[in-house]
Amino acid sequence: MTHSVLRSVLGSLLLTAFLLPDVLAGETALTPRQWLERMSQAAHQLDYDGTFVYSHDGHMQTMRIVHSSRDGSERERLLSLSGPSREVIRDNDKVTCILPDDNEVVEESTGPARRLPIDLPARLETLERYYSFSDGGPERIAGHDTRKILINPLDGFRYGHALWLHQERGLLLRSELYDETGKVVEQLMFTALVFHDTLPPLLLEPETRGRDVVWQRGAEHQDWHDSGEIWTVGELPPGFVLENHRHHFMAGTGAQVQHLLFSDGLASVSVFIEPAAEGNADFIGSLRLGAVNTFTRSHQGYHITVMGEVPPVTARRIAESVSLRN
Repeated sequence: MTHSVLRSVLGSLLLTAFLLPDVLAGETALTPRQWLERMSQAAHQLDYDGTFVYSHDGHMQTMRIVHSSRDGSERERLLSLSGPSREVIRDNDKVTCILPDDNEVVEESTGPARRLPIDLPARLETLERYYSFSDGGPERIAGHDTRKILINPLDGFRYGHALWLHQERGLLLRSELYDETGKVVEQLMFTALVFHDTLPPLLLEPETRGRDVVWQRGAEHQDWHDSGEIWTVGELPPGFVLENHRHHFMAGTGAQVQHLLFSDGLASVSVFIEPAAEGNADFIGSLRLGAVNTFTRSHQGYHITVMGEVPPVTARRIAESVSLRN
């Protein structure tokens, strides 16, 4: 091989090596929004069995999650591996909470709820008005390649997120929640994870099966007495809309409680409205527990409590704008 030919070959190899990463990146790179769309689909469609650690407010819990999806129907089993023994079985929107230490099972039907790991709603286009999305690069979690996606709020009414998504399947393997100062206030991370083509049904059966337990079934929609009051929220933070309005009964007292759920598509805030106990003085105050902020105030014989994983200013603004419309 002549010297000129050798130079030509080497030049071609160097050019290929220089261009190849860009070519591959152009074929495979996903935008942060596309990654989040994959995550939302993966949370519902995959069969898997994993162990994760959840920490907040200085406390740490180890939990196991088993998830299966068949013909549009989901079944999920969540059980604690540390602390008090408990299991949660979810069949679509029916939730069964098993408390072996108390020999008690509580069953109720609910609306769509936040999943573990978190399930980002599909309103990504709306979210881009209130959050910025960026690619944080590749990392490894529990032996799996992941892509880190950063979600930063564009105002002071919401928290920031960092999400690590499985490189091939899109499942969320780690998440961090940041408060208004940038401090991590909640973390979730898988330590072991196995995917299944078809999950063995036995893995979804509760460990308490066959034991003598006391069953309690929710009846929050039965015998509800409409008092005629209509509650309104005058000034919501931008992007928050009413997602759900339900009625509950307080355990023990039988007091009627209204529950309004507001969301911007990522953050959720609950508003609880209940009659004030007779003789109770008006109360106003706030409380913070890890990522959750609450604000309570009294209004025309009712207690209004707002709680959610949002900054204190958001909880207070919503609570102070709730009023009774005659």
